[in-house]
Amino acid sequence: MTAARVRETWRDLMHAVNREPEESWKAQAAHHGTRAGIVLVLAVVLPLLFPGHQSPEQQDLEPGTVAETDVIASFTLPVPKPAEQLEQERQVRERSVLPVFRFDASAPDSSKARATAFLDDLGQALAGPEGVPRDSAVRQLLDGRGVSLGAPQLAFLEAPQNRRALRGALERTFDELLPRGVAPNQALTTYDYERVALHDGEVRSVRLDSLTTVEDLARVASSFPASTEGYRTFEALLREFTVPSLRPDEAAWLEERARARAEVDSTTGTILEAERIITAHERVTPAQHERLQAYNAELARRRGSLVNRGGRVAGRALFAALLLSLVGGTLFLFRPGIYREIRNFLIVIGLVASSVAGAALVEHLTLSTALVPIVVTALAIGAMYDGILALVAVLASTILLMGLAALAPLYDPVTLALGGSVAALGVRGVRRRRQSWVLIMGITAAYLAGGVALALLGALSFGSLVEAVVWGFVGATLYTILTLGGLVPLLEKATGISTAQTLLELSDLNAPLLRELSLKAPGTYAHSINIANLAEAACEAIGADSLLVRAGSYYHDIGKMVNPQYFVENQPKGRNPHDRHPPLRSAAIIRDHVRDGVRLATGHRLPPVIHDFVREHHGTSLIRYFYDRAVEQAIEQAGEAGAAEVNPGDFAYLGPKPQSRETAILMLADGIESASRVLGDPTPERIRATIDAMVDARLEEGQLDQCPLTLREIDRARAAFARVLIGMYHRRIDYPTGIRGGEDDAASPPPADVSMAPSRPRKRPERPGSEDQLEVALDAAEVDDPEASVRAADE
Repeated sequence: MTAARVRETWRDLMHAVNREPEESWKAQAAHHGTRAGIVLVLAVVLPLLFPGHQSPEQQDLEPGTVAETDVIASFTLPVPKPAEQLEQERQVRERSVLPVFRFDASAPDSSKARATAFLDDLGQALAGPEGVPRDSAVRQLLDGRGVSLGAPQLAFLEAPQNRRALRGALERTFDELLPRGVAPNQALTTYDYERVALHDGEVRSVRLDSLTTVEDLARVASSFPASTEGYRTFEALLREFTVPSLRPDEAAWLEERARARAEVDSTTGTILEAERIITAHERVTPAQHERLQAYNAELARRRGSLVNRGGRVAGRALFAALLLSLVGGTLFLFRPGIYREIRNFLIVIGLVASSVAGAALVEHLTLSTALVPIVVTALAIGAMYDGILALVAVLASTILLMGLAALAPLYDPVTLALGGSVAALGVRGVRRRRQSWVLIMGITAAYLAGGVALALLGALSFGSLVEAVVWGFVGATLYTILTLGGLVPLLEKATGISTAQTLLELSDLNAPLLRELSLKAPGTYAHSINIANLAEAACEAIGADSLLVRAGSYYHDIGKMVNPQYFVENQPKGRNPHDRHPPLRSAAIIRDHVRDGVRLATGHRLPPVIHDFVREHHGTSLIRYFYDRAVEQAIEQAGEAGAAEVNPGDFAYLGPKPQSRETAILMLADGIESASRVLGDPTPERIRATIDAMVDARLEEGQLDQCPLTLREIDRARAAFARVLIGMYHRRIDYPTGIRGGEDDAASPPPADVSMAPSRPRKRPERPGSEDQLEVALDAAEVDDPEASVRAADE
């Protein structure tokens, strides 16, 4: 790629950055990517301005030593118990859990089923099946069931009646004793506990040695065979076939032991944020040393964790990026003109960042939070752009500081947001120096109101409230004076935006350029003041900027100072230099006063918004008077064919057409004021008819096509024009002869004189509002206020 190509690409990208980009993805990426990059850079830098949130240093103090300074916790943490103490408490709690025994209601039936099955099988074995020896079958049965019986017991069981009696005794024993609870034999030796937890529908604690075991059944049974061999057989079968109705539940016991261990609190307490751990100039006690060790361990863990540290850094940067993106997104969606100009975008985002940077300085110097310069951001953005955008910036700055700065949890964000909001919404009403004090008191009142509300909620003491309000007043006074007196004028110079204060200065009739206009072109000076009154009333009626239109009205005709004698309002009666020039030359002289006006406005460093009034207040309308003269002369010289040779473009203003409501209102006011001066009898009806005819003519010409005026607003402007003009041309009541005279008659204004207009063979119309009257009015207006824009030539 050649150097020329690189320069061309760079120039295209810079053009895309500073203006509305083209449809190409490169231009779009350059336009929006630049703004995203600004937001990301600020999001990384701003959190670094608050080092106070880094982990504090560890303190190594032993019990019995004296601390030199207080040790204050910078975060909340629990104090863990020593490992030995924690394990000891867990063992004690675990030991307190009793072994669990559960009742088995099916034990009697199971026991009877086992005993019955054995006795039946034994009877069959004793009977002896064919081909199998009886002794062998009995021994096989005993070994298979695990029953140990001697020869005397087997001899006892040979008799069927003995087996039936034994079966009855076993069943009665099972039904009587097992429902009461019978534990296995090893239960008394397995558990080293005096008591156990018995779960038999309800949980109750019983002594372990009070439980009946299988070994005890024969001794406590109420019925068994009376003979010795019968009792021994009964005892042996009872021991073998009894199913215990109380069974140990090892799984439940272990689960309860584990739950008991977990329920032991692993901490001895909690250290709260900002709590004093060690007191300066006092001996460190063992309890304090234990708390200090826990605090040091947590500090080491937090400082040593790269994940935590990186996560905090990334989180703070992401938090800042989101809040700054909120401001950027508001500009993109609702203030595209500000977003489009990189200079204005930088100013808005920079003011938000400056309030955060100012908060870092306030925190470093340990000053009152009321001195955080959010008011500066609110005042500057509100004065330069608008209050709603300033309000968004204030809220975004406040939330951003909540995540970065050491603000009081409730008081600081509330008062900062309230004070900044009053500044944002109230700065547009400040037009004079004394009104600045009203704004200052409003900001202070916001601090007071927020403080009182929080004091009533219990979040603020009375002493803190008074201190905060005092510092709030100091900050509001300081920042209002510095912002409106110093910062805003600098931003005006940098952006070319004019605030109310600048427009008030320009509207001072003692301004050098206006004084020069009054001396060189007094008629134009008076004409401009009349137009200002008309336009201001119309703008107030439709909600437009009345101060801006007044300033624009004063300066829109300053170019007439170069050749004042060529304009009717500055000509003495009977003298018209246009009579010595052809129409084309006269039209050029008329148009040149716009170029001269722009040159004078540039030389006197008037704001660009005033230049718009100079360029746009005639749009692209035709200088009809001289155009008609040129057509008449062409017809006289070459007949009807000669009229076609006259180019209307040579007699038209170059524009542009009005682009704003204010310049459009000035166009209408200019024509209406000039047309009204040629009315011989300016009655209210004729004034209204002239206004309607002039406005309709401008609409038909398309001069208002490019401005945001609506038809409803145009109707309101008509009414405002009529009200002011009727007041201007109001005549005194004609008194009878002899009642009023002398000075009053002499003081009465003379009828409007139109002899200063260039001579033209046209009869004065008799019917007000007729087309002929409108043409005369338009002609007079165009000769009076002809302009030609030099925008096309400059570009």
